Amino acid sequence: MLLAFSDVQKRFGATHALRDVTGQIDGRAVGLLGPNGAGKTTLMKICLGLLAPDGGQVRVLGIDAAQDPTAVRLELGYAAEGPGRIPGLSGLESVAYAAELCGLRRRSALLRAHEMLDLVGLDESRHRPVETYSTGMHQRVKVAMALVHDPRLVLLDEPTSGLDPDSRDELLDLIVQLRDGDGPAIVLSTHLLHDVERTCDSVMIMQAGTVKYAGTLDALQTRLPGEYHLRVAHPRSTLAAALRERGAAVADRGRPDLLHVRLPEGADADLIWSAALASGETILQLEQKAASLEEAFMAAVAEGA
Repeated sequence: MLLAFSDVQKRFGATHALRDVTGQIDGRAVGLLGPNGAGKTTLMKICLGLLAPDGGQVRVLGIDAAQDPTAVRLELGYAAEGPGRIPGLSGLESVAYAAELCGLRRRSALLRAHEMLDLVGLDESRHRPVETYSTGMHQRVKVAMALVHDPRLVLLDEPTSGLDPDSRDELLDLIVQLRDGDGPAIVLSTHLLHDVERTCDSVMIMQAGTVKYAGTLDALQTRLPGEYHLRVAHPRSTLAAALRERGAAVADRGRPDLLHVRLPEGADADLIWSAALASGETILQLEQKAASLEEAFMAAVAEGA
């Protein structure tokens, strides 16, 4: 597992930032999804060992974050939210400095910094002072700094915040490139559903300091019962009528052998099979219609609210 949490608690005075956070996430790119104030940044800082939990356990790549924070940081890269620049340094010097902080010698740090700036698309701007960078360039140099020591896992905290549409698309393309390569796994903390949908294969949804869901996007989007696509052997069959008798809404999908079925509340696919048996119909294909990420997210957040 990339990250595993067990009953994690964190308070800031009267504010209960994390409440019994429990779950585990794995994958090449994981979205840590939730509205502002959900506890995402607090949880990431606990993973990094920058904050100590008030209770519970956090394991990062199998390492206990409280017991061995140094070992965790050697395996992690982190791009914090906000500018995060060091005035007076160029992009190259910024990334090389991050490499030196992780233990690389100066020459190796510079060579590695050049490689990372090429990777994130800042090759032509590497010698410019970071104060002259656009917001999108700042985000890219932060990603380069997070990658420079070759970590196994990179945490990106709201990396598209404040970006214009073109810069945002470019950064998301970079995340997809990293996901599909042989580099580190990625945890993307964001409140933007589109960013997760475009880049991630798994997701952890947080709301008010609690975990509402942790697992793959595919599983999340097929959790909502009720809508199915099916193909039948006999276009003139009585299956549609049998389904309607059981309270389902049925419509064809442009061909009489293709049906879209919305089940009544509380029903599952067993209703379809029982209707097929009663009508003597043979179902050749049956698949659940996936909900949109927005629908699935809203349903997950509403659970237990």
